Amino acid sequence: MSRLVLLLESLPLVLYAAGAAALELEGGLTHEELTNDKPDWDSVYLEGAHDFAPRQTLYGVMREVERFDLRDTEIAAAYYQPFGSRWTGQFEASYSSDHNVLPETSVLGQFAWAAGGGWVVSGGARFNEYTDTGTRLLLAGIERYFGSYRVAYTAYNGKPDGASSAPSHRLAFDRYYFNERSRIGVSVAWGSEVENVGPPTGVIVTDIRAITVVGRHWLTPKWALAWEVGTHEQGDFYRRTGGRLGLRYSF
Repeated sequence: MSRLVLLLESLPLVLYAAGAAALELEGGLTHEELTNDKPDWDSVYLEGAHDFAPRQTLYGVMREVERFDLRDTEIAAAYYQPFGSRWTGQFEASYSSDHNVLPETSVLGQFAWAAGGGWVVSGGARFNEYTDTGTRLLLAGIERYFGSYRVAYTAYNGKPDGASSAPSHRLAFDRYYFNERSRIGVSVAWGSEVENVGPPTGVIVTDIRAITVVGRHWLTPKWALAWEVGTHEQGDFYRRTGGRLGLRYSF
């Protein structure tokens, strides 16, 4: 759940939020400070989304990440496809050539069903391949849209190769405004998580607790400010605290 790419939580928003422009681009950076004398995390990214039709979107992101004094690059792409009036599928893949900390490859498949009355049910799976191991993540969520608000709960079950599974939970609340193009939200996460905590330990299961506040505010019809602040406790290894700042342009 620490990936910059927000695809795990973005699929239901395609079903109910107001449609984006045909093409939007966003560039930004992230910075997080770690406790226990761990090096800070930094990244820069460029992402874009192109709408072909309602609920049919192509999304891509490139980023360079520095974690634990190791540097990775990653490219990812996702495609959203409607299947009838109620079903929407999401398919994502990413690749990191260096994969010092990030997965070398990652694939995600997810489906969402609009049940009516503002309810959305979703489920899917992600598979990651690291240098020395692999992991899988199952996810299932339910959410409700009412007026300009959204409440969502997502359950995760992560499992590294040869280890027991790790359940975790995420609860989110969002408010949309300015014709539902702008958003501010807060989420909390708790449970156990599969994470690469850096050398020499690598990929393990740890307890986590996290809180994040995220937003996107359209300053003009063409320009928006995207931001995120939060803190994430990764067992006894470290606590990450920081945020993201991005500038978005609508063509």
